[in-house]
Amino acid sequence: MKPRSVLIKVPATVGNFAGAMNCAALTLDAMFNVKVTPRSDGGVGLRYFGENGDRIPRDRSNLVVRAMEAALHQKGLEFTGADFEVYSSVPVGVGLGSSTAAVLAGLIAADRLYSLELEEKTLFELARIYESRVDNLHAAWHGGFVACTGELPVQIVRRTFVPGDFVLAVVTPEAVVDAATDVARNSEALDPSAGFDRARALADIFSRPGRSAAVWPAPAQPVAALRTVPGLKKALSVSAEGAVGIFVCGSGPAVGILSQQSPDEAVHAVQQCFLENGVNSTLGLFRPANVGASDLNAVRPQIAFPVLRLAESRASQAV
Repeated sequence: MKPRSVLIKVPATVGNFAGAMNCAALTLDAMFNVKVTPRSDGGVGLRYFGENGDRIPRDRSNLVVRAMEAALHQKGLEFTGADFEVYSSVPVGVGLGSSTAAVLAGLIAADRLYSLELEEKTLFELARIYESRVDNLHAAWHGGFVACTGELPVQIVRRTFVPGDFVLAVVTPEAVVDAATDVARNSEALDPSAGFDRARALADIFSRPGRSAAVWPAPAQPVAALRTVPGLKKALSVSAEGAVGIFVCGSGPAVGILSQQSPDEAVHAVQQCFLENGVNSTLGLFRPANVGASDLNAVRPQIAFPVLRLAESRASQAV
């Protein structure tokens, strides 16, 4: 019988939200969609349709493939190959959670296709093999704004519904930089309690949006991030009508401008900061999303697939 496919959806996310390093993330309405069709010959085929597609591996090193394989191995099953078709509106490598989305998509695909019955705890343990950003993972899974206010292994996760009048303008400088390395290295030295406090304050703001402009926390950007792109430090200090907060998205280099009004003035000012340093930029507009991958992929397909071989059984046959 010809195997049938499953379509998995995972939203984009902004981690390190508003300077709450490793402690807060916002879910966005951009979507990472992947159609997975099992194979039995051990091969992998991958087609990608979306922005920055040249940055996506087309072989078994792709995060979707690696995560799917890890989920099967966790259950003692062999990965027999699959074809992947990715349709994504999540920009790659700019700080909007493309790697988080890919990892979760691979795990969920394996779970749905082969009825692995992965518990949420197991899903997160597997995801953290490839994605250390716990805030991003929780936001992509649950939706809304997520504040992580405790250290692992005992971690308090607070999910907050985000009103629809917020908009996030994302200005991405077109510069070849190693932003992710710089921000990650710098964040390791930060006091985690400061991030917890900031995450709690941001959750309170979203739960009472009328107070947002008045009580938005002061900027708290890692020093390394400010040096990453010419003009970035000045861009983060922009004060313009309509902007509630301006910050580095995730590991960068994109700059997020959160607003409840038109962000046009702030966007122009931020882009001008880059232009003054000879750096062009692109603009994307996103809305918060209060639905995550858990709900988007809640229905398990009632379809039959070729039985997977137990990895250990195959090993014993080879002896």
